[in-house]
Amino acid sequence: MSESPATAAGQVSADGQFRWDGQQWVPIPRGSREPTPWTRPMQLAAAALLTVEALITVASVAIFYNQAAVRKTLEAGGSQIPQGTTEDQIITFTIIGAIAFAAFLGLIELFGALGAVLRWRWTFWYVLVLMGLGSLSALLGLASLFRPNNSPIPTGIQIIEEILAFGAVAMLIWMVIGLVKFGPWAMKRPGTAS
Repeated sequence: MSESPATAAGQVSADGQFRWDGQQWVPIPRGSREPTPWTRPMQLAAAALLTVEALITVASVAIFYNQAAVRKTLEAGGSQIPQGTTEDQIITFTIIGAIAFAAFLGLIELFGALGAVLRWRWTFWYVLVLMGLGSLSALLGLASLFRPNNSPIPTGIQIIEEILAFGAVAMLIWMVIGLVKFGPWAMKRPGTAS
């Protein structure tokens, strides 16, 4: 390629394979992406939503899963105690299992938030799956709102969790639009119009 004094440094060639560094055309690494005006807001919104979801999930389970609440839920559901176990054993197992599961979900969500904040491109797919699962929980959460006695978590907290789940639906839609229009995290290929 010939040197072009009229070409500004940073300009991308017409074929999108080279960038002018002010003195010569330098090959653009394969798979390179450039941020668009959507990129950083999308990453920060995803990180904020995942962080709040993680905190609410862990806190609500840790606070509201107690002996009395789980006993009330078991009685409301008409659960039978298996032979050879006591009600206290079932309740203790339920509480420990719920807290461990909530902590695991919280860590999964915080890892997605960390990847979004640190701009790891591959975490787009990870976060997209989390938002898809959050969208499913929006549908399942609606059903649980109509059966408040089947959960030890108060209805007010369930409503907050449902609002966050619908936030995941909105985030999923935004991420899919950004993916179709630009690419992962709404990042475009060098030399393409934003």
